[in-house]
This record gives sequence, C-alpha cells and structure tokens, in this order.
Amino acid sequence: MTPADAIRLKAAMTGWLGSDHWTRYLAADGLGDYGKMAWPERWPSATVQERMALFTPDDLFPLAAWQNADTVYADAAMCDMVTAAAQTFPQQRVRHDEFLAPIGFLFFAKPVPSAAFVSSRPDLPPVTAITWACVDDGVNAFTWIRQPPGAYDINGITVQLTALFPHLGYFVPWDSPAHAGTHSISILRALSALARQPLTREDSPKIHQSVRAIARNANIRPESFRRIALRRPEIAAHEVAAARAAAEGRTPAGHWVRGHWRNQYYASIEEHRPLWIDGFPRGDFSQPAPQPNRLLIAHGDRTLRSPEP
Repeated sequence: MTPADAIRLKAAMTGWLGSDHWTRYLAADGLGDYGKMAWPERWPSATVQERMALFTPDDLFPLAAWQNADTVYADAAMCDMVTAAAQTFPQQRVRHDEFLAPIGFLFFAKPVPSAAFVSSRPDLPPVTAITWACVDDGVNAFTWIRQPPGAYDINGITVQLTALFPHLGYFVPWDSPAHAGTHSISILRALSALARQPLTREDSPKIHQSVRAIARNANIRPESFRRIALRRPEIAAHEVAAARAAAEGRTPAGHWVRGHWRNQYYASIEEHRPLWIDGFPRGDFSQPAPQPNRLLIAHGDRTLRSPEP
C-alpha cells in the first residue's frame, strides 16, 4: 500500500462510517458481541431496525471527527518492527496521552499477519489498517481487513462494504493494564512509543494533486497525514527473525539479540514510561546453527566374530 492508497481508503472509510451501512453492519453483529455487550437485554430479541435505532449520536463518533482524524502510515520496515515490538510491550496501565492522537487511522504499508492480533486464530486474513478512538471511559480500536467492495451477507443481513471493513474490536478502560501482543491496542501502544524515540523518523510525503482532490471531496485534511519510518530499516527484518526464532525455541550460532522494552522511570513526571532498547548482533554469523543434542543407542544383538589368526 502506498501513501496515496491510504488516503483513498480513508476517504472511502469515512464515508462508510458516516452512513447507515456502518450501523447496519453493527446491527448484523459484524463485530461479534459488540451490540450484545452494550445492550445485553434488548439486543438479542431486537430486529435489525430496532438495533440500528439503539445507536444514537452519543454512541457513535460524528462523521466530522473521522474526517479530521489523524492519518498515520507505517512503512514496510516499520510494520515488521512494530509487530515484533508489540509482543513484549510492558503490561502498563493504558493512559489517555500515550497514543499518537485522540482519534485516528493507522495504515500498514504491508498487511500485518492476523497472528499478531489473535494468536489462537492464525487462519484469519491479514490486517491492513486500525482505527482507534479515545472515549470517556477508555480506548476503542478496530482492525480492518481488505476485500473487494460490494454487498455482502453478514449473518443473513445484506450490508454494503467498502474495500476495507472492520473485523475485530478491542476495548481497554483507562488505567487498566492491557496484555501485550495479541490485539490492536498493543500494536497502537508500541507504535506510539516507538514514534517518540530516536530510531524512527516522521515526515509528510508528497501527495499527487489528484489524490488531494479526493481528500478535499471527502472533507479530509491532507495535512493530517504523516508517515512513520525506521531510520535503519534493516533492523526490522532482524527483529522479526529473532522473534520467530524465540517463538520456535531456536538460538542460531550467529543471531540477533532482540530489542526490548525498559520500564523507565522519569522523575520529572514521577511516572514509568516504556523505553525501547535497540537489538544487536551476537555470535559468529559465518558458522551454521548448532545441531540439537542427539542420543545414540547401541544395539547388542549382533554376534561378534574373533579375527582370523
């Protein structure tokens, strides 16, 4: 995905979020138990129209909020880096000020495997984007997957979908700890923390006039678009390979020592904040990986003959 693709997708997504298709999708249980958790008594027996009516303007973000939301684009190396870093993010309480913006869109230059979000369901499609919104009682995030736009049957209800549609929702209340790794908010927290550290850089890529016209027609602020990239993109592949080797229990002779988070205390604010410690190479990369220990068993069922005189 290019930065121009991200703006085109945001234009389509904001239009969809501001339409009845979004509430119809929720009414069809497109996000699982999202409605049932909000209205446990009324939801199960309500019709589609009754469910849609439950979503008042106070329950949904207005279209203008999504149009003005920040747009963050993670380049290909950053996608790998944040996927690896999120797996070990400190289990700290979620704070309102730790995210890149109160509300926003995060687009991945290359889709992130679903295993980074739901470890028990590796068969799910890869994730192309995340939207998040900070509300009064916590932060709400959705993962979005890609498929051709059109009308789809969602649990027996026909819903019009764009090229991206929300697939999984995750909510964490403020001041509650969030487990690392397998959900969208962990990815957002890791990216937000990495973006504030020297190993990353941020810029606003040039956007063609035709794409700017799409943004204007959708009432999107092009100046809210920013790209986050690694200053040394080559380290991302090492981090992903090291994370994979650790998950498989392997330690090659020459290997990359994974970067890690330090729960750093800052006396000026009297709080702990996550600080990323860079990884580094260790060992002899010219040697093959050590072979696992083998157990050799000698069988004594053969007859030994004495040598000839």
